[in-house]
Amino acid sequence: MHRSPLAVLSDIHSNLHALDAVIAELDAADIDNVVCLGDVVGYAAFPDECIHRIRERGWPTLLGNHDIALDNPSAKAQMNDVANAGIRFAEKNVSAENRQWLEGLPMKYHRTHTIFTHASLDASEDWPYLIDVESALLHFLAQKIPLCFVGHTHRPMIIHWQRAAKLDVLVPNEDPQNLVKTGKTTINVGSVGQPRDGDSRASYVLYFPATHHVEFRRVDYDVKAAQSAIRKAGLPAFSAKRLEQGV
Repeated sequence: MHRSPLAVLSDIHSNLHALDAVIAELDAADIDNVVCLGDVVGYAAFPDECIHRIRERGWPTLLGNHDIALDNPSAKAQMNDVANAGIRFAEKNVSAENRQWLEGLPMKYHRTHTIFTHASLDASEDWPYLIDVESALLHFLAQKIPLCFVGHTHRPMIIHWQRAAKLDVLVPNEDPQNLVKTGKTTINVGSVGQPRDGDSRASYVLYFPATHHVEFRRVDYDVKAAQSAIRKAGLPAFSAKRLEQGV
């Protein structure tokens, strides 16, 4: 059983500068208990390098919708033009070995009283977002154990479900927060490589199982260097611009 703090991260999206900054913080804190919720590739300029970083760490890693889109035309068809540009770039720049690794990733990962997934647990093969009360209730109907970690929306959040379908939604800050021990809780860990909550810093979560606390971490990284690499790669200008705005 893992007793050390658990780091959970998601949605790296080929942003090597952000990923390396998060790794440096984890290493400085001597945290090696890490789970990645997927979307390693897409949008930015270093898909193969980001896969390599995660593979060399040996972290349990899940499949995201951008990851599967490299070899799944129907998944790609659901994406907008900006997202598709990132997938086309990854198709040309991810090694055959790393593509095979992506293809073998699971969609869910279990630990004691905890489940990890990329998107909603409801109809997960369709990659639904947890964005409103209806989608959250459907997700919680599928969540059979107390704690779940998700990504996909790029927005950090805590959602708690009690009986009688009572939902509490919390937009977290960076102070450790005590999780309610009754009902069911889902934690969205935000995005390492492309936050969309108005904060440009990389986002991930630390969970302390012994105390049932969660801490939402934000990490500064070289945004301008990441933007420059995106432009140099010929990727859409919006993929670079959004990084500094956190959208």
